[in-house]
Amino acid sequence: MKKQIKKTLAIATTMSMATTLFVGCQKNDDFMSNMSEEEKAKWEAAANDPYGKYPELVTYTSGYNLTNQGSDVLAGTPYESDTTENNAYTRYLKELLNIQNENAFEATTGPDYNQKVSMAIASQNIPDIMYVEEYSTLKELVESDLIADLTDIYNNLACDTVKEAYSSYGEENNPINTVTFDGKIMAIPKTQLSDGQDFLWLRKDWLDELGLEEPKSLEDMEAVLKAFIEKDPDGNGEADTVGLVVHSDIYGDYPNNTFAIDNVFTALGAYPSVWTTDKDGKAVYGSVQEEMKEPLQLLNRWYEEGVIDKEFVTRTNDDIVALISSGKCGAFIGPWWAPFNQAQTSTYATDDAEWINVSCPVGEDGKINGISTQPYAGFVVVRKDFEHPEIAMKIVNVNAEYSKNDKTDATKEIKENQNLAYFNWPLYCEVQPGNNAELMTEHIQRVLDGKAEESSLTLEEQSYYEAALRYMEAEKNGKKADSADYSQYTSRLVSMNKMINEPANFMTPSFFETTDTMATKWASLEKMEMETILKIVIGEKDISEFDKFVEQWYSFGGQQITDEVNEEISK
Repeated sequence: MKKQIKKTLAIATTMSMATTLFVGCQKNDDFMSNMSEEEKAKWEAAANDPYGKYPELVTYTSGYNLTNQGSDVLAGTPYESDTTENNAYTRYLKELLNIQNENAFEATTGPDYNQKVSMAIASQNIPDIMYVEEYSTLKELVESDLIADLTDIYNNLACDTVKEAYSSYGEENNPINTVTFDGKIMAIPKTQLSDGQDFLWLRKDWLDELGLEEPKSLEDMEAVLKAFIEKDPDGNGEADTVGLVVHSDIYGDYPNNTFAIDNVFTALGAYPSVWTTDKDGKAVYGSVQEEMKEPLQLLNRWYEEGVIDKEFVTRTNDDIVALISSGKCGAFIGPWWAPFNQAQTSTYATDDAEWINVSCPVGEDGKINGISTQPYAGFVVVRKDFEHPEIAMKIVNVNAEYSKNDKTDATKEIKENQNLAYFNWPLYCEVQPGNNAELMTEHIQRVLDGKAEESSLTLEEQSYYEAALRYMEAEKNGKKADSADYSQYTSRLVSMNKMINEPANFMTPSFFETTDTMATKWASLEKMEMETILKIVIGEKDISEFDKFVEQWYSFGGQQITDEVNEEISK
């Protein structure tokens, strides 16, 4: 098995090459000073093999990034006692590589985790290996000289699957470019796995009950939403349903901001919260362009008429989930993986809800106008002078390539956890091609259609395939499928096939990073932006207020930031 996976890898086989990489990547201290030549050779061989097992257990400290999905999904399974240091993935890595994580800190992804990272940096005491979410944090670590140069490790140890995944984004957008400082690779980038368009998700059982067709335009969408409010789609005889739920952050983080309504803006030619390119080839901030006015006026009318949730400004994400879960709402905008959200899984389990994703709202050519995401989604860094910096690359290799091709019993637990707790992988660093989700769906669909053998699937694909079989079997027998199987089937096959068959137009932002002035002024500019946008939508301010906002935005730092963005692009 190992030989088959490694056959295309550039592995240092001579003692001199091994010594160069191994010793060059760690402190020149006495780590191996008291070892025999035979012992040194074993350590060097392990360090220079992308999947080499260390002679003795190597323990590394880490910052552990927990996803919002939460460990409670393991409740009631054989893995409910698993922890972040002892789970299917850490056990697999221990058996394969003889490594073990000890978490210096752990927190839920987002502000909580980022705060832990900031505290570690401030104390000049970062873990041996950790994930960092923000590019600005990576820059700070580089400038503070706290992290290791991983150039040789990447060039010599990164498996072909990882290198090919990065290359799939194109030469200019290769995530490796982002982590290269003065010619040195300073981190391992996590690829952006969430690219794709947002959809309008609707309760099909409500559409059927009211005799409605799937909407194809903004006008159709408005008509459906009004029907969901006015015609008692849940059949309880009460006027207790709402139209479109909306996140209080109306737009941004496309397509990761479930319940946001970026698609309404893009359908009308506006691209808020991202940097676009104007007719003169210059970068401009989408939120301050003239194209914003038409969607803002539309949304104000929808708000006044109740087409969108009248209480959206004060609702939290949990409030929205509860609203949908209780069967009071049958419409929201979200990405292809929305079926993993509790809002959908709960209604499937308790309310016989049937959700479909619809390509709406669309632009003039009948396609959704999507926003391409940045090619990276975080970074794995290694503490400078850590004795085994190559461990980070080896873990990423195992996640990206080895485990997915390992069909032995060793991966049984991983396979069973794939639908439950994929987030437990140490470092949480997925490296996959930009269109990986589509590729997996196409592979699974071919097997379901009898055009390929199940053996052609990777371990990850096989787990999704089996989830689909379980879901279809349950539905065939008139039973409820497990919620995890429902989520996998609906997102990976129903939703993803829609994305494949009805592709969107994608606008690639001209700039993803931060500038010096952004570090001090962007937060206040964003606050001013969102306050103005919200007040226009709910009618507290007239659309004429938008022009005043634009003028203030430029004078309060926006012009300087725009100049810096264009200067960075021109470098």
